[in-house]
Amino acid sequence: MTSHAIRFLMLGLAGSILATSVEAQTSPTPAAQSAPSSPDTNEAFLTGLRRVGVMAGQVVECSADADKQAHIAKAMSLANEIAIHFGLKAAFNYVGAVGYGSGHPFDKANCSQAIAGWKQIVATYLNR
Repeated sequence: MTSHAIRFLMLGLAGSILATSVEAQTSPTPAAQSAPSSPDTNEAFLTGLRRVGVMAGQVVECSADADKQAHIAKAMSLANEIAIHFGLKAAFNYVGAVGYGSGHPFDKANCSQAIAGWKQIVATYLNR
């Protein structure tokens, strides 16, 4: 595992621990429970962010060593955008998934699909 993958994994784990401890300290009121969910509490939204994060991590691992830093920088730029627009919980979910995607064994035959999907995400959300 590369040092960057380890950093992503540690950041993701720290984020999940922080998100869990914050949730445990706050107890929602009955009015908050009936309000529509925001993106950072919508489980389907967070699952989608995790999938994108895993894809980004796999792209880092599929890349040549010379290109890894550029892919990491794009993944972190997207994390910044997620934090700004959807909050830290959403960003931590995404970054944790990036670490998982780059540190967990996967079938490298799927690299072309991950790279194509990541290029589409970068073009849609980062190259505006």
